[in-house]
Amino acid sequence: MQAQSEETKPIADESASSVTDAADLPRAPDLPPPELVEAASAEEEDPVAPPEPAAAEADPSPPASEVPLAAGADPADPPSAEVSEATDEPVDPAASVAPAPQESPELSDAPRSEQGSDDPAPARAQSGVEAALPAPAPPPAPAVPPAPSGPNAIPGLPDLAGPEEDLLDDIPDFEDPEMLPDIPSDAGAVVRAGARCKGTVVAVRDSGVIVAFGTKVEGSVPLAEFQQADGTVSVEPGQEIEVLVERMGAPGEYAALSYKRIRELEVWNGIQQAHAHNLPIKGTVAGPVKGGLRVDIGVPAFMPGSQIDIRPIRKMDSWVGSEVEVAVIECDRRRGNVVVSRSSLLRARQRELRAETLGRLAVGEPATGEVTTITSFGVFVDLGGIEGMIKYADLSYGRVRKAEDHVQAGQELTARVMRIDESKEKIVLSLKAMQPDPWLTIGERFAVGQRVRGRVTSVKDYGAFVELEPGVEGLIHFSEIDWSRRAKHPTKTFTPNADADAVVLAIDPDQRRISLSTKRLTPDPWDTHAASLEVGQVVKGVVRKIEHYGLFVEIAPGIEGLVHVSDLSWDARPTQPREVAQKGQEISTVILQADLENRKLSLGVKQLQPDAWDAFLIENSVGDILPGTVRRIAKFGAFVELATGVEGLCHSSQLPRDRSAIKPGQQHQFEILELNERTRRIGLRYL
Repeated sequence: MQAQSEETKPIADESASSVTDAADLPRAPDLPPPELVEAASAEEEDPVAPPEPAAAEADPSPPASEVPLAAGADPADPPSAEVSEATDEPVDPAASVAPAPQESPELSDAPRSEQGSDDPAPARAQSGVEAALPAPAPPPAPAVPPAPSGPNAIPGLPDLAGPEEDLLDDIPDFEDPEMLPDIPSDAGAVVRAGARCKGTVVAVRDSGVIVAFGTKVEGSVPLAEFQQADGTVSVEPGQEIEVLVERMGAPGEYAALSYKRIRELEVWNGIQQAHAHNLPIKGTVAGPVKGGLRVDIGVPAFMPGSQIDIRPIRKMDSWVGSEVEVAVIECDRRRGNVVVSRSSLLRARQRELRAETLGRLAVGEPATGEVTTITSFGVFVDLGGIEGMIKYADLSYGRVRKAEDHVQAGQELTARVMRIDESKEKIVLSLKAMQPDPWLTIGERFAVGQRVRGRVTSVKDYGAFVELEPGVEGLIHFSEIDWSRRAKHPTKTFTPNADADAVVLAIDPDQRRISLSTKRLTPDPWDTHAASLEVGQVVKGVVRKIEHYGLFVEIAPGIEGLVHVSDLSWDARPTQPREVAQKGQEISTVILQADLENRKLSLGVKQLQPDAWDAFLIENSVGDILPGTVRRIAKFGAFVELATGVEGLCHSSQLPRDRSAIKPGQQHQFEILELNERTRRIGLRYL
């Protein structure tokens, strides 16, 4: 280029009178061939490039710095002949007077196209040599720091290195990493917001815990994240901890770090893993809330009341402070919402235990379990994943009034399997079947006529039940309570839970029945008094019962007789029993008839007095005229009392036509017309 300058000759300016040396003028730019410019413009045109200044729009040719080399051209090769020849072209007269542009040091490295100028001449005065030179390479893009990987990676967060990734997707309240200040090149490994780093505690201050985390920039963790419930700090200088970078501070400032969020990230990762793979996690019940319990699993979680246990829970306060194992059924990390369930784990384990239990149980074999529930109809026993039921009748061979007398809730017991229904998953158990049936050997311990002693278990209208031994009860029928035919009600003789003596009357092992008697404890009074009972004997007794047909009189314990209404008085007209005696009154009677075989006795009261008919028949005969008193008047006649206990009938045909003269209570004269000793009838005629 220097040789070429020396050979340059003065060129006359047609528009001026002075002559200027070409070496002193600014060199015009070397322009490439037009076809090359058009091809380069077509390839490098940027649809979103900003518009050029007005001077650039006047010249359609692009700046030389933006014109690419021809295909296959080497930037190191010297300019071609065509370019060298372009330097001999005449120079624009306007360019001869334009001062050479002074480039700023700051803009020396920038492409010429970016150094805009108001004068379009320099843009058109590019020399062909400069156009042929290769365009300066664009400055290298700033290096992107590597994404945290390995121990620095945060499980559950997106890749922090990817420019297209949203680094703050799962880190709330962090600054945008793109807005962070640049870290000096001598600060060591580049750490950005959201990174997980290991650091060493430098100092513990009231304002926070200072941590050096592998860079020349230290960070601060709030002191509250290390304080325990009692106010002590759980970290000391020199201790290595892991922290999360929340925000990188400006030069001279501490980076904002968090120790608590690392723990929360680990907890959330564990919760998400448990939710995804149905894994159980442990937690502590913090307290009751509306509808359930609050459980601490590293983060607050909610456990509905229906998910606490398989059975309904009534007292939730009793669960506070207890450690439980739960399954995560709902997990929303963004909202911090976690729902857990304990019953789902119990049901899953119950299904496994149920299949195992059904596989080892067999009818007739014993099974061991724990009493879970006592109801009004039976007892439920947990055999392991499945429950069996013991009916009240199968708790004991004896009478069962309350199940609590035989079993208690939470008690472990062994019962015999009586029936298994796998389709309905029901198992019937029997506790009494673990003992021998006492009725199978009842004949070895009891015999008819044996005197026994037992406990009264219940009293009914028809008798009393007495337990002779566990599982063996006998009945004392009300007819076997006392020898009296008018036995008292069983409740007046027996009291529940009291001891009673009896005699065995009959044993029926097939029907599981034993008949007992208490009256047999004493001899039969009919056998004792049979020899002393004679017809015509006068005996005393107590009126036990009064009926319309007579009186029942007890002349000895267990021996009663009947005084018929006809035997109450010698009077011809019937006498009411209540007119003779009252219940409980002691009276004298005469034995009229004794049937020892059927245990029947007929008694009489009027027989204690002489028969008035015998005396009247001796003293009177037909045709005698006697005074008589009218007692009552009927349609067919009038009844007249002739003597005490002796009455006669005056027929209406023998009465006067005017009956008004005959009134009850009046005394008149009557003639005996008929006297029948057998029927004891007397016919009279009014005189």
